Order: sequence, then structure tokens, then C-alpha cells
Amino acid sequence: MIFLFAGHGGGDPGAVGVAGRTESAETIKLRNAIIAALPLGAKYQIDDDRDTLAQVLAKAQTGSGSVVLDLHFNASASAAASGVEVLVGDDAQANDLALAKDVLDVVVAATGLRSRGIKREGETPRKRLGVMRESGAVCLLEVCFISNAGDMVAYDSAMATIAKRLADVLVKHDAVI
Repeated sequence: MIFLFAGHGGGDPGAVGVAGRTESAETIKLRNAIIAALPLGAKYQIDDDRDTLAQVLAKAQTGSGSVVLDLHFNASASAAASGVEVLVGDDAQANDLALAKDVLDVVVAATGLRSRGIKREGETPRKRLGVMRESGAVCLLEVCFISNAGDMVAYDSAMATIAKRLADVLVKHDAVI
């Protein structure tokens, strides 16, 4: 089963970027576009936009055959920070890394933005990410920098393509597991 989470719910706007756009609003839009692009009959679960991360994770019933994608947008005090990255757990297995690579490749190809690579959660400022405790193939996508006007223009022009291709990736990995 596919689990697709829009980062920053429960009243948390997440990062605020260009033109006042919020991470929570952008992740919800992208999540919904991905769901709309899934083929009929695809089994998926999404988060409730009103839930906190703890509530989302408590409701998720992931297992060894699950595919979990958590959507986020990066932010930086420097408007020059740019690119796409995907995070995996410190204990990432081959299935996590394969999913992460496919997700990264899709967004980089669609936007033309620089790949910042696949990073382990221990390399992040938080050092530990709750979603990485879920079962199955798990990754967290930092789509682009919401604080960078060029990144957001590239994302906006490619959003429909990203949604369709991410839906395809999720279905592909759901079939593998």
C-alpha cells in the first residue's frame, strides 16, 4: 500500500517562502495532484491535514510491503540555496534507496534543478525524522527551496509532470514489494 504524507499539518505552516507561500499548502497541493494521478484501484492512505506529525504516524498502518513518501519543501535564510534532495533513514535498506533514487530523478528531470542527492537523516539538522520509523520503503522528498524564487518557478511549471511521474514511481515500488 502507498502512504503519501503532506508535511506540516495540524496548523503548522512549515516554511514560509516566496510570496508568502507556505510549505503546508504546497505539500497538500502536490499530494492531492499525485493522488489524482494514481491509477484506478491503487491502494493508498493519505494524512489528515489537521493532524500533527505524531497523529499522522500513529494512524499510519505501514508494513513491510508499504511505500511511504513524505512531501516537504526546503527553506534557507539564503535566497541562493537551491535544488532537490531526498532523505532516507540512517538504517536505509536497498528498497528505501531505490525509491529515493527514483523520486529524486523524477523531480530533478522535471524541474531541471540541481540534485542535492540522497542524504541520511543523521545528516539533517534534526538528526532523526519520525517518518523514518515507518515500515517498508520510506523516503522524504524536499521538492525544492520554497525560499528561492527560481526554484518555485521551476516547480510551478513542472508540478503536473512531477505529480504524474511520482504517482508512477509509487505504483512501481508498491508492485515490487
